[in-house]
Amino acid sequence: MAHTRRFNRHENMNGVTRAVILHLIKVNVGGNFEITNMLYGLFDGYDYADAIKEEVKNTTKGDFIDWSEQDFRFLDAVCNEVKKYPEGITAV
Repeated sequence: MAHTRRFNRHENMNGVTRAVILHLIKVNVGGNFEITNMLYGLFDGYDYADAIKEEVKNTTKGDFIDWSEQDFRFLDAVCNEVKKYPEGITAV
């Protein structure tokens, strides 16, 4: 990923979104490492939404053993929300 858009997570991301991301990380344990890594990256203010969607599309549905259809809808909702955040950098 040569250039990844950044956003200020503290100014934009609410507690519900953070909880959903943590849930998705939990259900993906032992699954696709790239997806897990990019989900964690959202907490650092990196917009991996398009990359996450692409990785999910390229991963066999059977590899998402513990994922429900609702989990896929959660993932789609989180990615769509992140895409709406204005560009910025999370302060450390």
